[in-house]
Amino acid sequence: MLERVMLVLIGGRSGVPAIAGVLQFLDQVDRIKFLLCREEQYLHFQKNIEKVIKQERENLVCDNETDVISVDPNKFDEVYIAVQKLCQGVEELKYVNLSTVPQSMAFSVYSYILEKYKDVLVFTVNTDQSQIIPLVFGKQAIPFNKRLSVENYIALCGFNIFKKVINFENNLENTAKYIVDCIQVSSKIISVIRSKAGGGDSIKAPRGFSIDEKDFIKLGILINELEQFFIELEKFSIIHNLQKQNNLIKFRIETKENYAFLAGDWLEVFVYSSAKQCSFDSVEMGVEIDNYRGEIDVFCLNSANAMICECKTGGKLDADDLSVISSKAEKLGGNYCVKLFITSESDVGEEFLNKAKNNRVVVVSGNELTRMNDILAKEMQFPTYPRR
Repeated sequence: MLERVMLVLIGGRSGVPAIAGVLQFLDQVDRIKFLLCREEQYLHFQKNIEKVIKQERENLVCDNETDVISVDPNKFDEVYIAVQKLCQGVEELKYVNLSTVPQSMAFSVYSYILEKYKDVLVFTVNTDQSQIIPLVFGKQAIPFNKRLSVENYIALCGFNIFKKVINFENNLENTAKYIVDCIQVSSKIISVIRSKAGGGDSIKAPRGFSIDEKDFIKLGILINELEQFFIELEKFSIIHNLQKQNNLIKFRIETKENYAFLAGDWLEVFVYSSAKQCSFDSVEMGVEIDNYRGEIDVFCLNSANAMICECKTGGKLDADDLSVISSKAEKLGGNYCVKLFITSESDVGEEFLNKAKNNRVVVVSGNELTRMNDILAKEMQFPTYPRR
């Protein structure tokens, strides 16, 4: 039986189009050969791609001595000779992925392949629409049929996940949804609780609180709204021993985790829960990666397309937050990684929005949170800033 071979070209700013094409036809090939642009980063891409695909197919053959060649992509003849060498002895070349490499390199490979192999499928990858595009007249685009996990994707980018924070009870998802459903009231009440706790994201727990109703009323909160909110928090076991005495609202927060949730983690939980409802291939919350400081609040992956969400509650929005999410995305595919900055604040200033636009970051404000599912689904399939 003839050995079935795929040729994969690697260049550009991301290994995502290359891995997407490989995974699509992985079950139909026995060996993969790589032609790389001559820069160190592309050797890293190739090694990471090989690592991921061999997790899927241990018996897939790729000999780094004979099946991997780097070239100057702008030298047509050098590329042509390299393809000739890679294909020496190959009788059944099934697929060729031309995605992301410079035109001169793609044309050189294309000219050799068409001359030597009649039945090969040459294609490129449209990551925006999750499609394989055959470079043959009359052939229709092919939807992706393979799925990656967040962990696979991060490995493709050369990192390892060393912590995933997803351990929370279902009642937190319900509480987060309740907070969003009454966001105009809840955000004000939570701001007062944070202020009384010292303004931080953590406290020494257990801890008791005694807050005058006037602190809430002066923010425009009605008594019945205030009482209902605290009743719900007790029902969801976020607070305990709720009492009202002489216009003072008294309660206890028993754990650091419950306070952290109330102080801001509720937004991450809400976005994570919303993303799961979108039926993406993989969703993780609180992802940390090695060799990099900082946490990715919510990481979504669908059809090899990545989307990361930065969540922020309380306090003034800072342009530095946009730089943080952009730096994370740069390590996870650059513009192939969609970026969402999600805030509980309803009033987002024009200056901040303009800076977000310049950084290709989509801002979701507090008054849009009730549409979170629709926003996530839309940005994954038809992103505001196309992946390229």
